[in-house]
Amino acid sequence: MRKRQPLSKKELEITLQSLEQLPNPKPELEQYSTPASLAAEILYTAFLMGDIENNRIADLGCGTGTFALGAALLGAREAIGIDVDPKAVVISWRNASFLELNNVRFYVVEVSEFREEVDVVFQNPPFGVQKRHADVPFLKKAFSISSVIYTIHKSGNEDFITDLAYKYGWKATNVMRGMIKIPRIFEFHKKRWKEVEVSIFRFVREESWEREGS
Repeated sequence: MRKRQPLSKKELEITLQSLEQLPNPKPELEQYSTPASLAAEILYTAFLMGDIENNRIADLGCGTGTFALGAALLGAREAIGIDVDPKAVVISWRNASFLELNNVRFYVVEVSEFREEVDVVFQNPPFGVQKRHADVPFLKKAFSISSVIYTIHKSGNEDFITDLAYKYGWKATNVMRGMIKIPRIFEFHKKRWKEVEVSIFRFVREESWEREGS
């Protein structure tokens, strides 16, 4: 089979914009879709840093598969997406079929139950609007199964996130900024959507960071 040529960043963004999304996101799961432009920026940064091509990727809390599918398009050896919502996983499979990708897998599973080891994790975990520190189980799982992590968090929590990473022996090498639209959760909220500033961290194990910096 002929090797698929990696897309440009703009081509990747356009492709991700074409994917089917959840029609009715569940507020209790904080299912905030990562905008295609932001996902493409993160994925292409990872691609240029050598974190995607020929690597095994996990997308924790994958939703409709944006990061897993984007990584597969950029040359990942294999991309695995997991989510607790069966409807999201069904849509992920449909998106994979639409893109004619055969190097992706999707499962319905709690993040705490995922056991496979990978090279790199991508994740946009819950921000903790419904449950305080709901992102912590995602971080702890990523720390235990991978060597590099790209993770999105609500801005303002940088110290907490980096301190937790340091406690587990990880260090941030890059921090990016972006915006995510969060849907209205309660009826009394006036606006249908609210734009929230986010911080995107690239974490590596401390020994890896020392090698990268040498």
